[in-house]
Formats: sequence, C-alpha cells, structure tokens
Amino acid sequence: MKKLNLIALTSLFVSIITAEVEIETVEIIGSVEDAKEIAGSASVITEEELEAYEYTNIHKILSNVPGVNFRPEEGYGLRPNISIRGTYADRSGKVTLMEDGVLIAPGPYSASSAYYFPTAGRLAGVEVLKGPAAISQGPYTIGGAINLLSTPIADESGGMINQEFGEDATSRTHIHYSFVGERLAMMVESHLWESGGFDTIKGYSQDTGFDKEDTVIKLRLTSEPGAKVYQEVNFKYQDSDELSEQTYVGLADADFRKDAHERYGLSALDNMDNEHKTNQISYLADFGKLEFTATSYDNDFARNWFKVDKIDNQKVYGHGNGINNIIAAANAGEATAIAILHGTNADPVEIKLKNNNRVYTNEGLDLNLQFNGDLHTLTFGYRDTEDSEDRFQVYATTPWSGGKLGALTIGSDPGYSSNNRLTTAEASAIYLNDEFTMGALTVNVGFRSEEWTIIQQRYVDAARSAINTEKGYPKTLSDNDNSLMGFGAAYDMNDTTQLFFGFHEGFTPTGGGADPEEADNIEMGVRYSDGSTYMEAVYFDTDYQNMFGECTASGGATGSCEIGDTFNAGEASISGLELVVQTEMTSASGVKYPLSAVYTSTDAEFDNTFNSDFWGSVSAGMEIPDLPDSQLALQAGFETENGLSGNTTLYSYGSTCSVASCEAGTEIDSYNVIDASLTKAVNEAMDVYMVVSNVTDETDIIARAPKNGARAQMPRSILVGIRYRL
Repeated sequence: MKKLNLIALTSLFVSIITAEVEIETVEIIGSVEDAKEIAGSASVITEEELEAYEYTNIHKILSNVPGVNFRPEEGYGLRPNISIRGTYADRSGKVTLMEDGVLIAPGPYSASSAYYFPTAGRLAGVEVLKGPAAISQGPYTIGGAINLLSTPIADESGGMINQEFGEDATSRTHIHYSFVGERLAMMVESHLWESGGFDTIKGYSQDTGFDKEDTVIKLRLTSEPGAKVYQEVNFKYQDSDELSEQTYVGLADADFRKDAHERYGLSALDNMDNEHKTNQISYLADFGKLEFTATSYDNDFARNWFKVDKIDNQKVYGHGNGINNIIAAANAGEATAIAILHGTNADPVEIKLKNNNRVYTNEGLDLNLQFNGDLHTLTFGYRDTEDSEDRFQVYATTPWSGGKLGALTIGSDPGYSSNNRLTTAEASAIYLNDEFTMGALTVNVGFRSEEWTIIQQRYVDAARSAINTEKGYPKTLSDNDNSLMGFGAAYDMNDTTQLFFGFHEGFTPTGGGADPEEADNIEMGVRYSDGSTYMEAVYFDTDYQNMFGECTASGGATGSCEIGDTFNAGEASISGLELVVQTEMTSASGVKYPLSAVYTSTDAEFDNTFNSDFWGSVSAGMEIPDLPDSQLALQAGFETENGLSGNTTLYSYGSTCSVASCEAGTEIDSYNVIDASLTKAVNEAMDVYMVVSNVTDETDIIARAPKNGARAQMPRSILVGIRYRL
C-alpha cells in the first residue's frame, strides 16, 4: 500500500492550473439545507450552533441530534461512548468516526475502541449520517457515521481569539488565523484547555482535572484563476497532547449518596497520558460534471492510562480481586469491602495498578470519483487502510493502609501474555452509489464491499526476540469480507412536505473471536418545512442477525474476559422513533424567539437466551444495556436587534442499566440537566458570553462504567468568555 500511496502523492503535484471557486473537500453532507433534502436521515450542526454554548463536551453537542445516544464517563467528554440507533456505546467502537472525511479512530479495524477523540472545542461543525446514507462511510454501517469538521481555511485573511475562564481553575484559549493569498493559503490553530477538576480525592489534595493542548496547521494550494479545470491540494497537520488525572474507579452507592464528587484515595495515582498526530494530504480536480478527490492520511496515537486494576485481597477477605468485585461487595453491604474502599481496612492490602500502554497507527488512501449529470449523480469510492495496535503493559503495586498509598513497586516487563502483543489489520473497501431523480422522486441506490484481515502476534519475552509459535502465533483473528447494499427514496408531496424511506444492510467487522455483526435496517419518515418551521418524524428498525460485545477495561463485562475478545449475543431487535421540531417566532419589537425539540425513543432487546462472560446470563426480552429508553433536548432562546441573545436547554435522559440482567446496583435512573447561555455582541468584531451548565446543580447517577462504580455529571459550572474576530 505504501507504494500506492507514493504514486498517489506524486500525482497530487502534477499540473496545478486553473481555478475561480474553492470547493470544500471535507464535508460529506454539506449544509443544513442539504441534510433536509437527503433521501435518508442526516443532521448537520453548524459553527453558529456550536457557538451558542461553546460546548467542549461532544456528548452535549450530539444530544441535539435525534437517534444518537451516549454513556457519559468523566464529565468532560474527553473519552466519549457514542451510540447511533442502539449500537453498543462502549468507547464509540461501533460508530464510524471521521474528521474531515478521514477515519480518525486510532485502529479502526484492529482496535476501534481505543479512547481517542478529537478535541470538540476546536470543531467548526458536525455531520451525522444514519440509514442508507451511512453505508458510504464504513466500516461500521449498522448505526451510522459521524464526521467532525475542523476549522477551515478562511476565504480571506483573518481569524479569531476565544478566551474562556471558569470554575475549578478551568481555562480555554482557542486561536486560529488564516493567511490567504491568490493561490496559496495557510491556517494556524491552537486550542489550550485545562481544568483542576470538579472531584476531590479522599485523603489527598491533588487536582482531578486535565491539561490538553491541540495544534492544527493547514495549507492550501489552488490553480490560477480563469482556467478550465479547477485543482486544489490541501495539507493538514494536527498534534495533541493530554495529561489528565482521571480514574476508572467509580463509587459504591452509599458513598455516592454521601458525596458524589469525592473519589476513593486508592485512585490517587490514576492518570491518562496520551499524544496524537495526523498528517493528511488531499487533491481535488473539478472538470465540471466530473470531480476526483484523493486523500492520503496517517494517524498515530500513543497512550498510557495508569490506573487501579485489581486489589490483591483474596487471601485476606475472600472477595474477587477486581475493583468491580469490591464495589459490588460494598453495594451488598460487606463491611470488609467497604473498609477497603474507605481506607479503613485492618490489614494492609496490595493495590495492583496497570500501565495500559498502547501505540496505534492508522494510515490509508481514500479515492473518490463523482459524475454529476442532469438526472444522475454517480459516485465511486475506494479506500485502502492499514492499522495496528501495539500493547506493552507493565504492572505496578503499592500497599494500601490507613487511607494512604505506599511506595510504588514497578513490576517486570511482560513476557508471553496478552500484555505483550501486536495486532495488525489490512482492509480495502469499494463503494458505488447512484442518485437519480424522476420528477418529484429522488432515489439512492448504494453498494459497499469490504474485505479485511486481522493478525495478532504475541512474543516470548519482553525483548520481543521471537513470536510465540508454540501457542499458535501469529494468529489470524479475522480474514473476512462482506458486501452490502442500501436503498433510499424521497418523494416531494408538495413544496413543504417530503416522504422518505430507506433500507440498508449493515455490518461490523470483528477480530476478537465473535462473528461479525450483521443487521438489516429500515427507516421511514416525513419532513415538513415552510421556511419558518421545520418538522421531521422518523421510525427506524434494526434487525440483528448477530450482535457482539467486546471485552474492554471500561465495558459492561459481567465475568472474566481477556481485553480484546469479542462475544456473540445472537439475534437482537432495536426500533425507535426520532422527532425534530424547529421554529422561530418574531415579536412586534423585532425580538426573535427560536424554539426546538429533539426527541428519541428507543426499544432495544435481546431475542435469544444465552450465557456469556461478557453479557452475563441473558434471557430473551432483556433490554440491551447502557441504552436510555428516551432522550429529549428542549431548547428556547431569544435574539434581540442590539446583539443580546440567550438560550436555555433542558436535556432529559431515560433510564437504563449497565448490564443486561439489570440486577441491584446496576440501575441508572432517568435524569435531567438544564444548561443556559447569554451572549452580548459588543461590536462587529467582539462579543462576550456566559455559559451555566447544570443550572440546578443536579447530582444523579449517569453511568456505572468504567469499572462498575456510580458516576455523577459535572456539578453546576459557570464559564465566561470573550470572542474577538481579527
């Protein structure tokens, strides 16, 4: 593939001629209006909408998109768990994630749930594709795809400075500036974000926040004005670093009720340290009715999450030694487990921490050819991908006594084990689509074919002097292919009302032992738009022939499993209703009042009875875990002619459980959160704003993962900021 990349890169610089218009190459859907016309479900969140709250939490951003659910984690959205139409949310591993149309998961085939997500605070927009529209953006085609739009190079020289301060020593500085010439343009962007954290640690005075830095540099070279063929070359470089004092350890229920924001002292050493780099180069040629794009990309991600893994107390107390076991025992009222968590244990116990140290690579070539005819738009796409996950994970131990951690003892480097392994994947995919119109009817017919090979190597020693062939390595974890089709149709009943219907086959590749996921998906809906009011109602149904779950340190595994293994769940059914209503009223004095409601109702259950180390003991009819049965975003705002505007949003999330059996200590009740913002334009270049999150300072259990314990949302938080456009 590297030879193919070299040939493609060489071709990018041939004959840079002509151009009068600039064509964005990073968008899949386009504008909000385009999303409302597509023959299927799609949503676009614009830069103006993002500025209303200046959200840095992608969970809050996506709460305004119907059909998208999530499981919160640390309260800031640093490590999202996103679901589209009921796909399992853990680490967003079953959603196709992209930035500017390029796969952004560190190992989209070898390890899709790898805990990297682009910094939401620097985004200029978000696109969400569902239904048959999503099969163009594999490999995860059951639920859909999310395309994150980075800050574009401006049309003329200029930029913005955004400075923000808030509680818990929170600070955010976002700066970008574009230098635009006749043919050459450049954009430099910096996003600096830090917080002391809203949690405390029992017995310790240290912060529980994070420090994250993100830099993006873009270059664009276009043809000379006035020629017949427009050509454009774009280069993008991105670099981010994060150091966060985050933990996997939640709270037992009694401790949550006492103080939802006080962590256990045994988690004081937990820390995430990661770094991400992207190099991307793309070429576009527009021949009028024919467009060609080629993108070569390279993503590297390294992370080490040093965190509590086990408590070696079996000989002393008789419980299982996983932190999950201790929290479950505490929830059952066992005094010895409660004492361990509180640090009042009579005898010292050994805390076992693990360097979850991993390096990921992801590189590929993406080609796209589109013909725009009078009645037909034909699209052909090809992508060639290589990715890998390298694990070299070392344990450390420390005594836990009197509510304090002792000195760390670093363990030996791993020999032959699951902690010393390299998993590599190669994949290729083609995509064909024809969109054609027949009067008031628009039809999309799409086909996708994908093949992949995933191989794992485990080594005999820490020096990696040889692969352990005696144990059967290297092992081919998956060597498979899949083809699927999709169909979508939209019919304009009149100037205001459109009906649409879609069917598509979807699948999720796997390399951990389970069969790939396969599902048939249908959607049907109606749209209404009269210029001031927009309404949309969609019914969706997903019929899984096979669903699987992947064992991760953060997922809902109920038994013992090896990280990376996958477990079949068999048949499952997910259906739901998505509703959107948007309108704007204007008073006699000229004040505008935008109103919107976004609602999703989901019914998701297993269709068979089975036992699994991951899913537990499951009976047909049990609900799929970590999936709220409803979600609502209700927003009201105002905008005056003198530059004062405000918004208030009620987010309401339905109940769910963290495991399928929904036993005691796994329930997550419904909860509500209210956010509000106020903005005042000082002049054309500058405005000031204030954002209040969780206005009523609610304290609810919003998740019971990672590691089983209860977790709360961010408490009431006030941020003030100033935006200045250069």
